[in-house]
Amino acid sequence: MIYKNTFLLLIPVLFVFALCDSSISQTKSKFKKVYSVYAGMGVDYGITPDLNDYLVAAIPYSTGDSIKTFNPGVEFFGGFEYELSRTFGIRADYSYYVRSVSYTYSPAVFDYTITSHQPYVFGNYILRYDHFNFKLGAGIGYHLQQLDNRINNSTTLSYSSSGPSIRAEVVFAPRLSKNFHGYLSGFVFGNFYSKLKDSSGNTLKAANSNVEASLSGYGVGARLGFIINLN
Repeated sequence: MIYKNTFLLLIPVLFVFALCDSSISQTKSKFKKVYSVYAGMGVDYGITPDLNDYLVAAIPYSTGDSIKTFNPGVEFFGGFEYELSRTFGIRADYSYYVRSVSYTYSPAVFDYTITSHQPYVFGNYILRYDHFNFKLGAGIGYHLQQLDNRINNSTTLSYSSSGPSIRAEVVFAPRLSKNFHGYLSGFVFGNFYSKLKDSSGNTLKAANSNVEASLSGYGVGARLGFIINLN
């Protein structure tokens, strides 16, 4: 896919910046390497084409127009960052993602809850200013997902999947004190997950359709949080 290939090109570009910086930094004053932790909350809007096709087939009287194309989700995130030089850093990022999908066609209610464990490894190109920093990041991760289909009050069917994900993020970090920064970001992502299966290995699909559901897709999002420098 074009957007996937374009994104993957960003990762080696960041490392080229790091190599260039290593030679430039020799002519500057010694840089004090920075360790930091960060946390916060985010929202995203994503499209999952295979899941949408499944919902159209599984929910009676629904159509492609009645099933929402983009759906919002919430993530709670945290991570650790190590700034290797004035312009390059790496970070380990984790977020717990939750999204609910519900449709009512009286008397039936179709209720789905999606949760995902989303670790990433990022490379950041850092632009430093007196009162704030900008960080241009590209990352790759491997995620674990679960979809719970609530049939009724006593029955919930669970399906799981996994797969790689890529993300590009721009972080604005205003300096609020010597060791405390804000964290405000926007990002784009692409997910490439396997098909959803239950504990017996059966793929999630509607009774009247051969479409196998997955949570693969793409979208945009934003984050709000804080950064604490540890040194």
